[in-house]
Amino acid sequence: MISAARAMLIIVGIAFCAEFLTMLVLMYFGYIGRSIGLLLADAGLLSLLIAPPIYWLVAVPIKREYDMLQYAERRADELGEQAITDPLTGTRNRRGITISTLEAMAHAERYGHPLSVAMIDVDHFKDVNDTHGHKAGDRVLQGVAAILTETLRLPDKIGRYGGEEFLLVMPETGLNETSKITERIRQQVSESEFDIGDRKVTLTISIGAALFEKGEDLEQLVSRADRALYRAKASGRNSVVTS
Repeated sequence: MISAARAMLIIVGIAFCAEFLTMLVLMYFGYIGRSIGLLLADAGLLSLLIAPPIYWLVAVPIKREYDMLQYAERRADELGEQAITDPLTGTRNRRGITISTLEAMAHAERYGHPLSVAMIDVDHFKDVNDTHGHKAGDRVLQGVAAILTETLRLPDKIGRYGGEEFLLVMPETGLNETSKITERIRQQVSESEFDIGDRKVTLTISIGAALFEKGEDLEQLVSRADRALYRAKASGRNSVVTS
């Protein structure tokens, strides 16, 4: 949207040119005297007289409507983002990460590119809640989410899938690279200390990853990652299993 000063100058210029051309035509046909100075003065005076009313009657309402539309679009974007964001961790919520997974699956299906997803679960999270309280559990989830967010690459997406589980979506990523990424995440979490208020605690995560297979649906893909996670839990936790 153009600025108020530029809008006023445009209106003045249009009015000046219109009046000058009108007077020039009248002078050509002999209706007024032949004086370029008079034409310029008349066009300039008229444009200065009519520009402000035109600006306030036309340009200002248009600008106000434009500003309102811009504000409405920003609010819609904010509300839309809130609808897919987990308020506790700041990552995507289940709905948001599901949408991201479906979009990544559609792209992988169409172009034949690799796609991996990983289910991440905080080990012994119930013990944290039972021993230190739910606020401590919330702080742990926030800390784990922060590590996940910092570790991810630009195209990756992370969301809280439910409770202490996170779903990681990694486009353009095969199982070998997925293993390296998830192992790096597992190690970083295990080496971190989480502030729960009156003290700091250490914890671990288990990860199950699966490579998208052409033709499978969302439930099948997430189920395979979930089964890999179960095997990671069964093997003693604090581990990564790929499928």
